[in-house]
Amino acid sequence: MMKPGTSAFGIWSAGHFMHFGSDLGAERLEQLVGKAFDAGIRTFMTADTYGQGEADALLGRALSAFDRDSYCLVGAVGHDFYTGTRQAEKGFPRFTDPDLRDSDEYGAYLEMAVEKCLERLGTDRFDLLLLHNPDSTGYQSDVVWTSLDGLKQSGKTDLLGVAPGPANGFTLDVIDCFEKHGNLIDWAMIILNPFEPWPGGLVLDAAARHDVKVIARVVDYGGIFHGGLEPGARLPRTDHRAFRPEGWIEAAHAKLPRFKEIADNRGLTLLQFACKWDLAQTAVESVVPTLLQEAGPDAKPIENQVVELAEVDQKEGLTTEEIEEVRSIGDNKNSMSLKGASTQYLGKPVGDQWPMTSELSEVGQRWGIEPDRDLFYPADLRDIREKGAPRMGVLQTSRRRLYLQLQAFGECSDTAALVKATRNSGLESVIYADVNDPFGVALLTITEDPEIFVTKARDFIVNGPFAELKQKPDLTMIGRSYSSGREANLEDWLLGKPRRNALNPDLPWAIWYPLRRKSGFGILPPAEQGKILMEHATIGRAYGSAGYAQDIRLACYGLDRDDNEFVIGLVSADLYPLSKIVQEMRKTQQTAKHMASLGPFFVGKTMWQSPLKR
Repeated sequence: MMKPGTSAFGIWSAGHFMHFGSDLGAERLEQLVGKAFDAGIRTFMTADTYGQGEADALLGRALSAFDRDSYCLVGAVGHDFYTGTRQAEKGFPRFTDPDLRDSDEYGAYLEMAVEKCLERLGTDRFDLLLLHNPDSTGYQSDVVWTSLDGLKQSGKTDLLGVAPGPANGFTLDVIDCFEKHGNLIDWAMIILNPFEPWPGGLVLDAAARHDVKVIARVVDYGGIFHGGLEPGARLPRTDHRAFRPEGWIEAAHAKLPRFKEIADNRGLTLLQFACKWDLAQTAVESVVPTLLQEAGPDAKPIENQVVELAEVDQKEGLTTEEIEEVRSIGDNKNSMSLKGASTQYLGKPVGDQWPMTSELSEVGQRWGIEPDRDLFYPADLRDIREKGAPRMGVLQTSRRRLYLQLQAFGECSDTAALVKATRNSGLESVIYADVNDPFGVALLTITEDPEIFVTKARDFIVNGPFAELKQKPDLTMIGRSYSSGREANLEDWLLGKPRRNALNPDLPWAIWYPLRRKSGFGILPPAEQGKILMEHATIGRAYGSAGYAQDIRLACYGLDRDDNEFVIGLVSADLYPLSKIVQEMRKTQQTAKHMASLGPFFVGKTMWQSPLKR
C-alpha cells in the first residue's frame, strides 16, 4: 500500500477531460503522466466520470509501463453515467439520486462502478478510493459508507476518503461525515489555496481530530499561481474558470506582489509557494493543483509546471509569520455562495445543495461555526429570507413576514352588519369608513399566510354582507412586510410593528397608497440611493418620535395589478398630520424626481379593528 505523497498529479489537468485552459489532447496528457512519474511524482488521481471512463483508461495506459507498487493510485466514484442522464453543466447525477435507485442498491452500484474503474485502469486495486462529489445522502448514509468499507475489506482499495464538490462549500456536511463515519475515512480532498483559505480551512481541525488526512485541490487558484493569466484576460465560456465571479483575476493580481516577494525570498515559484502554504495547514499532507496550458506564446509550458510540482517536497517551507500574513492577505471569507447544506438555500434538496438542518447546525455549534456568520455570502441570490442587523456578529434572519391586503367597497348602507360579520369571521382585520365616499368602506386583512386571501378571506367576502357591496378595484392594495438589513429587532419589525400600528385603537385615522419609483432609481449607486431615501426616513422618524404618525411599509413587487413596488399605510390619532407628512414628502428628491406613480389614495377612519395579539 502506498499513501498519497506530497505532490499529486490529477488526470483532469491539461484541459482534455476538464476544460481548464487549452485542450492538449490525449497523447500529450498521457506523456505528461509519464513526465510526472519521471520527475518524481508518485501519486496519480482519476475519477470515473471524467470522459465517462476515458480518463481512467488513459491513466491506465500511461502508468502501464511502471510497477504497480511504485505509485499511489487514487480513484473516485460517485456520479452515475451508466444509467443517469447528463444534466448540462451539472454533469451526471449522483448514484444516490432517488430517481435512480433505492438505498438497498447502493452497494451493488459501488461494487460495479469500482470494478469497471479498475478494469479500465488495468489494475486490481486502488490505494485510495474517494466518494466523489456526494449529495446529502452520500455524506450521511450508513449504507453508503458500509458499502465502501466492504470494498476495502474485499481488497479493492486500501484506503477510503471523501471528495466534496465540484464547487466550494459542504463545510458542515464534511465535518458531519467525519463525525458519523470518521472510523472509515482516511483522507478528504478539499479546495484550499492562499486566495481561498475559506471555507475549506474550517474543516481542518475536525479532520485532524478524526485523524483524516487532507489532499488540497485548486491549489493553483484557477491558474493564477502558474502565471500567464493576466488582468483583462477573457476566458471562453467553455473554460470552467469562466464561472468564477467577474474581476477575480484582477483582484488576485492586486494581492500577488507580496506573495511573489515571499516566494522569491524562499526560492519558490508561485506554484510552489501556494503548495507550501497549503502543506503548512493543519491535516494537509498532499496537494494536487490543476496543471494547465494558457493560450499565448509566452505562457509557461505545462511540462514546466509538472517539474515545479515534483520539486515541492524538496523546497524550504514558509515561516509561521509568513503563513499567517498570507492567510490575512488572501482572506476570502463570505466572498462566494457555498454549496452543500446552507441556511441561504430554502429549495428542495438537489445534487449539490440542500437546506441547512438542525442536526448540521448543531455540528456547527460543536466546532464554533455559525452558518449565518461563517458560511454566509451577502449577495447570495438563493437567500430569500428577511435579514436584520447582526447580533453578536450573527445576522438576524427570518422566513416569516406579514401580508396585508386592503379592499375598498361602495354602496354600503349597513355598516353594523359588516362589523358584526367581520368580528365573527376570525380574520385579523380592520374596517375603515371611507372619508371620500359616505357609502364607502374598506377591509384591511392581516395574515402571515397569503393563502388566507384566496380561501378564508375570499369565502368571507363572497358569502357575507360584503358580497352585497360594489368593489372598487382601483383601491385594492396588497403588500408584504420586508426588511432592509438594518433592523435591530427583525421579528418585531416584520410581525410586531405592522400589527401594532394597524390595530392600534389610538391611531384610528389612516391613509393607504401604492407607489412605484422610476426604473432608473434602481441602478443609482448605493450611496446616492441611501442619501435620497434618508430624506423620507428623516421625516418619518421626526413624525414618529413626536407621536404625530406611524407608518406601515410594505413591498408589493409582482403582487400589484398596476406594477407598483410599495404600499404605504400612514396612521395617526388625527387626520391632519397624515396630510402634512404627505405634503412634506412631496418636497423630497425621491418624490419629486424619482417617482413614476403615487396613489390612488384611500383615506379612512377605523370603525372596528381586531384586538392586537400579544
